[in-house]
Amino acid sequence: MRALPLLLIVPVLMWASQTVLAWRAGVAWSWRIGAVELPRGARVINRAATNLAFAAVLLLYPLLRGMSPMAYYADYLPTQTLLPHAAWGAAAASLYLLLLYLAWALTDNVRFELRHPLGKLLRRLAGAPLTAVFAALVEELLFRAMLLADLLETCPRVMAVMVGVVVFAGAHYVRSVKRYWTFPGHLALGTLFCLAFVCTGSIWLAFGLHAGGVLVLMSLRPMIRYVGPAWLVGASIFPYAGVVGVAALVLLTINVLVAFGGGL
Repeated sequence: MRALPLLLIVPVLMWASQTVLAWRAGVAWSWRIGAVELPRGARVINRAATNLAFAAVLLLYPLLRGMSPMAYYADYLPTQTLLPHAAWGAAAASLYLLLLYLAWALTDNVRFELRHPLGKLLRRLAGAPLTAVFAALVEELLFRAMLLADLLETCPRVMAVMVGVVVFAGAHYVRSVKRYWTFPGHLALGTLFCLAFVCTGSIWLAFGLHAGGVLVLMSLRPMIRYVGPAWLVGASIFPYAGVVGVAALVLLTINVLVAFGGGL
């Protein structure tokens, strides 16, 4: 088992980068990642350092197995299933989220309103597809093609999925965050992605589900305001955290198992 220890190095590198930048900027450092008020330029450098840490781990893991990164990840990026699996996942995630927002809008739990000037809104909408693709691809390579694939080689399948789900969910709380009660929602989301990977043997279905969800959330976030209770509609950054959202994730996971789980 090499992937999990390697992945645990990333938070250490994130903290080290933050601490050095805080020292250079003359601000107080913190043991908590993301709890330091860095100047804008330092924040940009810190994000770049985090992305470099992700890239380093993704490149180093195959090398530790005696393989080139290209050869290793090719097994989880089959071209023949790229379009059908990614399109199915993106469509399913988008449909579920849009239905949730429609139900919440009809019951006055969310209200649509422009929260930014038109120019800023257009820039956000233009950048949403690229951000969705990049975020989904990096996370699926890290948590499915690297971590979960490694766990499946060394642990029973159920245990591998459970560990993969918990690590994926926990990774979203490595940085200091405003809310921790959203953790069950991330567990449900991780279960969806992990089972999509197990069912198909590649990242494309999970990637489509992931990217489709991020795209809808990023596109709608500047235009909606949550007025319903948090237990129902979740948080503005993660609507799947509420009871209805978790139920939707369970139903979507069942859809994935019915459509792609024949080989389990």
